[in-house]
Amino acid sequence: MTTDVTVPAQATRATRRRSPAFGLSWRILALVVTAVMTAEVFIFLPSIARFRAVNLEQLIESGTLAALALDATPDNMVTEEVKRSLLNHARVDTVVLVEPNKPKRALMNIEPRPDMPSYNLKDRGALGLIWDALATMTYDGSRYIRVGGESMRLPSAMVWIVVDELPMRLAMYAYAGRILALSIIIALFTAILLYLGLRWLVIRPLQDLSSDMTAFRRAPEEGGTERAPTQRNDEIGVVDREFQNLQRELRASLRQKSRLAEVGAATNKINHDLRNMLSTARLLSDRMARSGDERTRVLAPTILNTIDRAARLASDAIEYVRDQPAPRLATVDLADLVDEAGIALQEQGEDSTPNLVRAWLNEVGEGRNARADRDLLYRVFVNLGRNAFEAGATTVTVRSRANGGYLLIDVADNGPGVPQAVAAQLFRPFTTGGRAGGAGLGLAIARDLVRTHGGDIALTETGPSGTTFRFTLPLGDV
Repeated sequence: MTTDVTVPAQATRATRRRSPAFGLSWRILALVVTAVMTAEVFIFLPSIARFRAVNLEQLIESGTLAALALDATPDNMVTEEVKRSLLNHARVDTVVLVEPNKPKRALMNIEPRPDMPSYNLKDRGALGLIWDALATMTYDGSRYIRVGGESMRLPSAMVWIVVDELPMRLAMYAYAGRILALSIIIALFTAILLYLGLRWLVIRPLQDLSSDMTAFRRAPEEGGTERAPTQRNDEIGVVDREFQNLQRELRASLRQKSRLAEVGAATNKINHDLRNMLSTARLLSDRMARSGDERTRVLAPTILNTIDRAARLASDAIEYVRDQPAPRLATVDLADLVDEAGIALQEQGEDSTPNLVRAWLNEVGEGRNARADRDLLYRVFVNLGRNAFEAGATTVTVRSRANGGYLLIDVADNGPGVPQAVAAQLFRPFTTGGRAGGAGLGLAIARDLVRTHGGDIALTETGPSGTTFRFTLPLGDV
């Protein structure tokens, strides 16, 4: 027997450890990579714009130096060979130096044309530089551009250069490639670290927790599959411990309900046989009541009452363990139903104790309708009334009043009241309040029937002058 219990538990643990990942880790990894790459894009845009601007500023500085070489000549003129050498060293094709109160100095291999794209670095903001850099990278092949700006050597001068954009574009491509490679390395490194941390701190505990939930759902009453309580004090640790506590409580409750269901099924069979036996005993008691012996005839009513109580106890037990049917709701005339229940209770009282007068007062009022199942609601009134009369009441009064969309129905008696020790557990099954001969199921059955209608029942008042029960029902169509 021990082996049969241990093997499934070990198999369940193995299944739990072999459970596949749900993909959350990879989604987090992809999310982190996407987030890092998005951040790198926002870093790359100003970086590539700055790279282009610095490159152009350096060309302006070198072009300025080339133009200042003209000051060393008497007539600001140089030979063609010297001009080409200066422009080649400056890496520009044209440079024009405009300085206030001085003649314009220029070195030109290519004449500036109106169709050349022109950029003034003094007038370009951050967004403009970013747009210019992106536009530069979209072109292909050589393209001459005209660029103006200030030189650090001559702050008051304006320097214009003409330069081929292709070498700078190739440098920008190389720079972008380095940024992309570095971004990928940073993204992967960050994502892997975050992935490992999340998998250890979050994903694995969640997988264990979800596996426990799945195993508990498949076999909620089987034990032996619980993990050792976690020692973590964070939110996941609290959730894990609370789930294990809930699991143990639910498992114990389910086992208890299973045992109660088995007891109920057995009780149902026993009560069925018991009622058959009591029917036979009642027939024999009827014969005793017609006996010629005076002493036998005197004992017969006592025996009949005892048999009736036993039969009612068996019926109440069967009714309690039976599943409650779904109510078939309809508009019910409450006053008519209360009268019908009162007639039945008074007839039962006359059969059991003919000398005791029982009063059933219907103060519901004409035209009071309720939305309910007539048969089930009839059983509620009968159980409450019979419980009151058997507790010693001689008068039971039924009243009702509307409260929003519900009816408040009071069933009040003039009995001795409910003992204080019993009031707290009055609606629990088999609570009799010390009254002999009762099964203690009448109020429990009444509560279940009221709750099937969406209402509830409660003890609102009790004392030496009587007891009042109140239950709610949805209002019917008037």
